[in-house]
Amino acid sequence: MLEALIVTLREGIEVALVVGIIAAFLRREAGGRHLGAVWAGILAAIAASVLGGFLLRRLAISEEVLEGVLYLAAAAVVGSMLVWMWRHSRSLSGQMKGTLARIVTRERAAAVGAGIFLFTFLMVFREGMETVLFLSALSLTSGGLETLLGVLGGLIAAFVFGVLFVRGSLRVDLGRFFKITGIALLIFVAQLLVNGYHELAEAGWLPANQSSMATIGPLVKNEFFFVVAVLALPLLMLLVPGSGGGRAAGPAAPAAAAPLVPGGGGAAAARLDRAAAERQARARVWGGSLGVAILAALGLGFVYSRPPATLSPASPVAVGADGMVRLPVADFHGTALKRYVVTLGNAAVRFIAVPLDDPSKPGAAIATAFDACEICGAKGYYQEGGNVTCLHCGSAIYPPSIGQHGGCNPIPLPSRRQGGELLLRAVDLAAGAPLFGASAHHHDM
Repeated sequence: MLEALIVTLREGIEVALVVGIIAAFLRREAGGRHLGAVWAGILAAIAASVLGGFLLRRLAISEEVLEGVLYLAAAAVVGSMLVWMWRHSRSLSGQMKGTLARIVTRERAAAVGAGIFLFTFLMVFREGMETVLFLSALSLTSGGLETLLGVLGGLIAAFVFGVLFVRGSLRVDLGRFFKITGIALLIFVAQLLVNGYHELAEAGWLPANQSSMATIGPLVKNEFFFVVAVLALPLLMLLVPGSGGGRAAGPAAPAAAAPLVPGGGGAAAARLDRAAAERQARARVWGGSLGVAILAALGLGFVYSRPPATLSPASPVAVGADGMVRLPVADFHGTALKRYVVTLGNAAVRFIAVPLDDPSKPGAAIATAFDACEICGAKGYYQEGGNVTCLHCGSAIYPPSIGQHGGCNPIPLPSRRQGGELLLRAVDLAAGAPLFGASAHHHDM
C-alpha cells in the first residue's frame, strides 16, 4: 500500500502542479476561457493511459521507446507553452496595456484550445501510462485492495493539492507568479529531456555508455530531487505570496474605490471581496501544508527505497549429462526474481529468472536473461516492487520486456518450460561467458 501511495503521489503531483499552473494562469488572466480543454485533455489521457498500458502488456511493445518519445514530446509542448505564457505575460506589466483575456480573445480560439488540450493530454498520459504499468506489475506482488487504497490515496492527495494551488494562487503577486512558475516549468522541461534521453538510450535508440548511464540513471530513478525542485518553488509562492498577496489579482483594478451608494452596495462588495480573500488565504495555507506533507512523504519514500549495495547471492546450478540446466518450477514463488550461477570451464555465468505470472499456473511464462546488459555489463539486477532494476544505473526494467535486445535490458537467454521444469541449454549459457570476463567450454556444446 505504501509503495503504491508513493508511486502515484510522485507521478501525480507533477501533473497536478504543471496542469495547475496553466489552469491558474487561465483563471487569473483569461477569465477561465479554455478550461474545458484542460478537463477534456485529462479525461482523454486517463482513458488512453489504461488502453496504452493494456496494449503494451498484450503486444510486447517497447515501453522504453514509447516513454522516451512521450518524454521528448512533452518537453517540446511544455517548453512551447512556457514561451507562450512569457510572451503574453509581457503585456501584463508596466501600464497593463492589454490583458491576457483580450490576447486570447484575439487569437484563434480553436488553435489555443487545441494547444491546451494537447498540453494537458501529454502531461497526464505520460505519467498515467507509466503509473498503470508500474502498478499492474506491483499488483502481482501485493494485495489488490492495499494497492488500490494506496493508488486512490496518492491520486486524491495530488488532485487536492492541484485544486488548492489554483485557488490559493489567484491573489499572488502577478510578477511573482510568472517568475516562480516559469522557473518551475523550466526545471520540469530539463527533467523531461533527461528522462527522454535515458529511456531512448535504454532502448538502444541513442548512444550511451556505463558512465553516461551511471550519471543520469540515479537522477531518473530518484525523481525525488526533480520533484522537490519543481514543487518547492510554487510551494514557497503559496506560503509567502509577496506584496500582492492581499489584493485581488488582475490588471483591471479600478483607479479609485467605488463610491458608496444608498443600500450599501459598496459595503456589500467590500464584504464579498474580503470573504474571497479569506477563502484564498485558507487555500494557500491548506495547499502549503499539504505540499509540505507531500514532500515529507516523498522524502521518506526516497530514503527507504535505496538500492542494495550488492547483489543477492546466486544459487549454483549444474549442467546435466544431456547438456541442459534444469530448474524446478516449484522453486519459484509469485513473481520473485531468482538469481543463478553455472560454472562452465573457467567461467561463472550468472543469469536471472523472473515469473511473469503465478508460476503454479500451467503454461505461466518465466522470463530468463543473463545478469548483465549491453551498456552496463555484468553489474547485475535486483527486484524492486514489480520491476527489475539495474544495480549500476538504476534503470527500471518492465518484466514483460525481458528477452528484448538492446539498451539496459538484460541480455536475452533462451529457455523453455517443460512439465515441472524450466530448461536452459549449456550452449546458450556458454555464449554469455564473455559478459563475465571469461570463456567457457563444455563437452556437450
